[in-house]
Order: sequence, then C-alpha cells, then structure tokens
Amino acid sequence: MIERKVRRDKIKRRKEFVSALISIAASVFLAAVLFLYFNDRYLHIGAVPSTYDIIRLFGGGAKPYAELSDNEMAVSFIDVGQGDCELISANGYNILIDCGDTDKIDSVIGFLKYSGVEQLNTVIITHPHDDHYGGMHKLLSRFEVGEVVMPEFEVQSVTYQRLTKVINDRGIRFRYAKAGERLMLGEDMYLDIIAPIYLDYREENDFSIVARLVYGETSFLFTGDLERAGELDLINAETNLQAGVLKVGHHGSAGSSSAEFLQQVSPKIAVFETGAINYYGHPRSEVLDRLAENGCEEAYSTAANGNIVIISDGKELRVLTENEKAYSFIE
Repeated sequence: MIERKVRRDKIKRRKEFVSALISIAASVFLAAVLFLYFNDRYLHIGAVPSTYDIIRLFGGGAKPYAELSDNEMAVSFIDVGQGDCELISANGYNILIDCGDTDKIDSVIGFLKYSGVEQLNTVIITHPHDDHYGGMHKLLSRFEVGEVVMPEFEVQSVTYQRLTKVINDRGIRFRYAKAGERLMLGEDMYLDIIAPIYLDYREENDFSIVARLVYGETSFLFTGDLERAGELDLINAETNLQAGVLKVGHHGSAGSSSAEFLQQVSPKIAVFETGAINYYGHPRSEVLDRLAENGCEEAYSTAANGNIVIISDGKELRVLTENEKAYSFIE
C-alpha cells in the first residue's frame, strides 16, 4: 500500500516536472518569437538574426534564392501579380524598381528580406500608377533607403500623399529622374536612365522611367509601362537600346513593344510581369509575334514562373525561376 502511494507520488512529480519544462520551453519560444518580431519591425539590432534568416536556414522563404559570387550580379523580377517589381543586386548595392500594389507588398518585403536585403540604395518609381507603386509607402517604412527617384509630372492621389508623407517623415532623399544620368555600380557595371526624354506626353505611361543596366557583355532594359510614343522618342534620339534581357513594356500590352522598338533592342530573353488572371489579355499575341520576329529566344512570365532571377557574371546569363514548369511563348 505504501509502495503504491510512493510510486503514484513519483509519477505525479514526474508529470508535474515535464509539464513545467514544457511551459518554460513554450514561454521561452514565445518570448524569442516576439523579440525577433520586434527586432525586425522596430529595434533592428544587427547582431540578431532576422526571422527571414531563420526561415531561410531551414530551407524556407522566397524562391528562388541565389547566392552570388563576388563577380556576379542578380536581377530579380518579383511576382506581384498584375504589376511590376524588379530588384538589382550587385556589389552590395541594391536598386528596387517599382513594388506592385498594396495587396502584394508583404510578398515583396519577404522576398527582399529572405534575399538578405537590409538597405535599398536607390528606389525607382517608373511612374505613379498603383500597380507599380501602390505599396511603396509601406515598403519605405521597413528598409533604410538612400533615395527615391520618380519622373517629373503632377500627381494628385491618396497613394502619392502616403508616399510623400513617409519620405518626409523618414528624411529620405527625393529627386526627379533625368535622362542621361548614370549610376555606377562597380567596375564595368552601371545603370543608365534613358527616359523620359520629354515632359509633355499625353499618356501617363510614356512618362515611365526607362533604365538600361550594363554589366560587361550583358545588358538589361527596364521599360515600365512605356508605350509607342515614348518608344519612338528613344529611337529618334538615337539612344542605345540594345539589351540581351528585356522587361517587356506595359505587361505585354499591344500598345507597347512596337516592331521598330524591338528591332533596336534585339532581346534574346523577354520577361513579362503579369497576373495569372488578368482581364487585359496580357501578354498580347501580337507582342509575342513581334518578339519572335526580332530574334527573341526565351520568354518568362511571373504568371507562370513566379519569381524570376537572372544572374550575370558579365559574360553569360543564367535564369532561375520559382516554378520550374516549362513555359515559353516562342517556339
């Protein structure tokens, strides 16, 4: 009888001990999670790993994840549905071009964090349409930002008011883009702003900032939502438009990527940033035909491939995609 009671007491104490250990472990885990969250959002203690670092350590996070060697540069086309967002990473320098609308901004922030981005040296807003900058006010509050660059024309919208408030509150440098300026990113590596050339376009899309990225023998052209009028101005100005990789203008709209323009660019790789479900029929079949007629060999779409990362070593390109399924417009 006494032995049974002793045994029961031991079992009871063991259960109480295990229960206490579980409670302590749960409390420590919760405290750690809360600390990491507040560090990510508010404290920004550099020596503390972010939640994104930990998730990536266990194989999670944004895909594809590319580790660059010292001589490599990466251009990421981030899937924001029917919108634009590109990241240029080279030599510790990060340039973000657009960010998509508000409903996709958490995905963009996650991709940047998982990719190890803590600071954005330059943020380019190609033009103030919500599918290109709708969530920018939220993104600017989460990163150290060197400067924000936009085309110069009058904007009156709630989205723009939110953007300027964050810029002013955080003391971020703001300036208008000037065609002809060059950002040096390293030896034999630079980003040229080549448009807008004029400030009197009828269509807002033609105010889009157009940028040409060059690294060694490789080149990329980012066109925002540029349409035919803006394209013809670039051609008439005898601008160097040649690029191995083209971010296709206005999501593959029929009003962009004219035959004359594509002849000048002569891309081997085309990237469309489109939503899996869009009501515009993007990319339009006539644009696909014009690309094929002008020598394009590979085509990718965020709608089918998800996030797309193109890596350059100055001589060759390699393409990584979130979704591995085969997808090509051009036969």
